[in-house]
Amino acid sequence: MTKSPPAWLAPGLFVLALALLARILLASFGAAVRDVTSDDGYYLHYMQAVQQGGLSAFPRLFDQWNATTAAWIYPPPSRIGFIVVSALWANPFGASLESLQHLSFASHLALCVVNYAFARRHFGEPKAFFIGISIAFSALLMGLSRLALTDSFNALCMTTTVWLFLGLLRDPSRFRNGIAFMASLAFMVLVKELSVLLVVPFLAFVLYERFARRVPHDLVRFALWFAIPGVVTAAVFVLAAGSVPTLVETMTIVLKSPSTNDYALHFGAGPWFRPIVDYLLFSPVPTLLAIGWFAVSVVRLRAGAYDRTSAFFVFLTGLLVLLFSFFTKNIRYAVVFELPIRVFAVLAISELVGNVSARRATLLVGAAVVYLCWLDWTTFDLFWVHGHLYDPVTAFLAMYRKLLPLQAK
Repeated sequence: MTKSPPAWLAPGLFVLALALLARILLASFGAAVRDVTSDDGYYLHYMQAVQQGGLSAFPRLFDQWNATTAAWIYPPPSRIGFIVVSALWANPFGASLESLQHLSFASHLALCVVNYAFARRHFGEPKAFFIGISIAFSALLMGLSRLALTDSFNALCMTTTVWLFLGLLRDPSRFRNGIAFMASLAFMVLVKELSVLLVVPFLAFVLYERFARRVPHDLVRFALWFAIPGVVTAAVFVLAAGSVPTLVETMTIVLKSPSTNDYALHFGAGPWFRPIVDYLLFSPVPTLLAIGWFAVSVVRLRAGAYDRTSAFFVFLTGLLVLLFSFFTKNIRYAVVFELPIRVFAVLAISELVGNVSARRATLLVGAAVVYLCWLDWTTFDLFWVHGHLYDPVTAFLAMYRKLLPLQAK
């Protein structure tokens, strides 16, 4: 009889993988771009203002941003959740671009732990370990974790909300599941407004299960779980802006400013599939595996085989690709795709291994995932360390991959 591995083995290996990851990232901080005249500088200004003036500083920040046309191409002060967290972070670590970098770094490590913990609930070991380290060594997420921007923190909030929603679907009768999801959803929207788009695939999937799969979901209860965070976030936004007209003015500028932003027009336009192209440039093998498993999941779903987690990630990915097509296209805005891509990639590799013994399957899948992590590590080194990448738009990625002539940025 084959002896099962000790329960501590996978978590212990995961901790070692995170230690290696942390060492790689910290050693690369010197190569990370910091630009006080760009988005970094605005987040630093907001961080300092709220640290010094408290929450009462927000109405002034809104008024200043609304009144300064030149500021409209930069982040608005409506990123309330991130600004407050950064101001709290500044108390022990100081208010500086370096401090914001370390907040991104800490957010990425927290993201790794969150994904591993939730993957264990849904997939068990060893798949959870493989999913966890695959996301941890994502070339995109590794690069963003060294920048003084919101993206790593936003990825943490969005991914946590996705996992909590899956938990809510599994056991909607547990009151604490609903409370945790509502709190996460509200905070996620306060961190970055565009993340509210996640509500669309959430709602669509509830309706799909209720009417197509005949799952007895209480639609009134689900409606409240979405409505209550909406009311809370709306109230917080109004209080922070100082008035409803000020908030409306800010949101109008946020939605309209990309159409007058030369950089966004040149580097943020393109077809609906542009985020997919960017992911193929960043992590081609995991992305191709994920596309394959997406297709397999759709075929199986149509044939009547139903796996809730795979079906949900199909809904999430498909609808978000559609929704993001209406906005400025930048892979930084689509970081939530890392979760379904890595889950699908691990499931695809597991399927390709075939019908072999559990121990052999684990070794084969593990070897494949480690190889994918190494590929991502080399991409991180190419793009972010040697290339000093700051904004990962398609043109720059294609240049670094030598698909286009390399030019000065």
